[in-house]
Amino acid sequence: DVIGATKGKGFHGVVSRWGVTRLVRKSHRGLRKVACIGSWHPARVQFQVPRSGQKGFHHRTEINKKIYRIGSGGDTKSASTENDLTEKGITPLGGFP
Repeated sequence: DVIGATKGKGFHGVVSRWGVTRLVRKSHRGLRKVACIGSWHPARVQFQVPRSGQKGFHHRTEINKKIYRIGSGGDTKSASTENDLTEKGITPLGGFP
């Protein structure tokens, strides 16, 4: 499995974050928002309602990845490629958790 964080994009509104349809041009007090965020009761905003907030930099795990190459134990150039010729090992600097 591969565990990492997605590319961070900062704070975004509901149209770009969730793909909500924009309101009509003549709508009152803005048009890039959700028209109805819920019913009167229950008197709370449910978690399924799209809201603005952080887009990207989320923890994700991808499964069923194929391993194409593993560096040898004592080789210092095990992570070097044709494009990046710096001598570095395949183990990250802080080590694996």
